[in-house]
Amino acid sequence: MSTILAIDSASDRFAVGVDRVGQREIVVAEEERSHTTGLLAAIERLLGGERPAAILVVTGPGSYAGLRVGIATAQGLALATGAPLYGVRTFEAIALAAGGDGAVTAIHPAGRGEWGVQRWAGREPAGEIALVAALPGGDRLAGEGAGALGGLEVGPRERVAAMLERLAPAARRGELATGAEPFYLREPAITISRRQRTAG
Repeated sequence: MSTILAIDSASDRFAVGVDRVGQREIVVAEEERSHTTGLLAAIERLLGGERPAAILVVTGPGSYAGLRVGIATAQGLALATGAPLYGVRTFEAIALAAGGDGAVTAIHPAGRGEWGVQRWAGREPAGEIALVAALPGGDRLAGEGAGALGGLEVGPRERVAAMLERLAPAARRGELATGAEPFYLREPAITISRRQRTAG
């Protein structure tokens, strides 16, 4: 069976799903920030011993640690199974979930009171990815947190569902670009330890 696996770890709660030629199953983590302990177990439960024909993974922007866990897990599975790996930007998954038609501003929380944004026209980006403190007025918003702002709420479940619905057929045909490089809006807030600074 041509099973497609999708992984989204860009948010506080991860989501994983499988598409078995139109039959889909999606699991969302019950606890926040449980990527390290729960992601692989959820994937194993969903696959039930099957080898995926292809793997879709969200590459960001999103949670630094969450993305690292999700992408590394997807890369490891791809290496172990020989399945091709396809990266999907968070904003593309949001645009797909928003219907893929008409104009939409895809948003994702970036911490520190800021948002990552990108305008989309249908299934094509209509602007650059930006980090903003205030969301643009008058735009049709979609993404995590958009529901509270009068827009379309699109969280990890909806992003995984959209990837499976819109991209699984192309993944089966090998029509997507392979690779999954993480994309971050800013440098991670990680510093060198005092011991390393002293040794340097």
